[in-house]
Amino acid sequence: MKKFYFLLFALFILAQTAYAQGSAETWLRCYNADSTLVGFKSKSGKLMVDTNYLPAMTIADEFDKIIAAVEEKDDRWITYYLTKQGRVVGRDSLYFFDNTPDCENEGFIRFKDNSTEKIGVFNANGDISVPAEYNGLSKVRNGLIVGLKGANKVYFKDAEGNTIDEHYRWENGKEVLIDTLNNLIIENFPYNDKLNYYSLEIADKPSIDSIRESFKGVNGKFYSFINYEKEAEQVIRRYLKDAVTPEGLEELCFEEVIYWDKDAGWLPLPKKEFVKQFYLPIKENLEKLNRKSSSFFFSLDGLNPFIFETALYSKYFDNCGFSNDWKYPTVNLVLDNSEGSVRPQTHMHFLRTDEGFKLIMVSF
Repeated sequence: MKKFYFLLFALFILAQTAYAQGSAETWLRCYNADSTLVGFKSKSGKLMVDTNYLPAMTIADEFDKIIAAVEEKDDRWITYYLTKQGRVVGRDSLYFFDNTPDCENEGFIRFKDNSTEKIGVFNANGDISVPAEYNGLSKVRNGLIVGLKGANKVYFKDAEGNTIDEHYRWENGKEVLIDTLNNLIIENFPYNDKLNYYSLEIADKPSIDSIRESFKGVNGKFYSFINYEKEAEQVIRRYLKDAVTPEGLEELCFEEVIYWDKDAGWLPLPKKEFVKQFYLPIKENLEKLNRKSSSFFFSLDGLNPFIFETALYSKYFDNCGFSNDWKYPTVNLVLDNSEGSVRPQTHMHFLRTDEGFKLIMVSF
């Protein structure tokens, strides 16, 4: 009898271990026989979530911790959040941005309480981490969230003065920085996509680093973040302190660089080949930054999934196929060309990688 109980206990431990390993593994999107519904399978091909979900609305390509799920029953949509443990939470409370359900980030996903129109956050287990008491919330970035509270929704009107229900702006209210436990960190924190939340430094005084922006926390400490645009300009200017050589330009480039061809559209080239073909125009354009008469500016953007499609760029997109521009943005250097030029501007896009900013796309 003791052997029997020991065997049952051993089988229980093995089952728990196998489940833990399965839940830690990222599951991949899969389809039913006629590709009308989606589910999720393990990397070994085992079906983990049945193919019951609408592909256009269940947008996750990878199931890491928690996803927004939509199925159809009796000609109506059933919407909720689904965890890796199979828990269903937040029925009829999907948060949409640009008509697209939210995508998990860092194990958290936003939801909307439709009775109050306020936004909150679920954690990976499907528990409420941040209650639905905000007019708006950013994605979780480095465990930090920008929230808007106490704002008024003002709808836009058409030429005849009629309200356009889908388009509105927020007025008044207070923007704050909180953590994933809804603890207030900074009051009056203006939302800013240009900040690198993963570069957080906490000190007793504001940062003296020219590319950092500092904010005083409720605890009296100063929280500083790198500004992506300022960082990109600093990197390029440091590069320009030395002579722009083909070898140096190759080091500044991503593994391949996309360029615009007027006949063929966007084309990729390995960086060595790209430098061979375009060294002189790239050198000429970069050196414009050192001329007082030059006109240029930097702007923040993300990777276009219809251009950057190959596996080379997969880490720069999130689980739903959207550009992960809060961690890996592109900074676009826009240079004005001379009057009468066929192309009035030159655009040079620099992707922030783990190795720093790299030239990834150019249109002359």
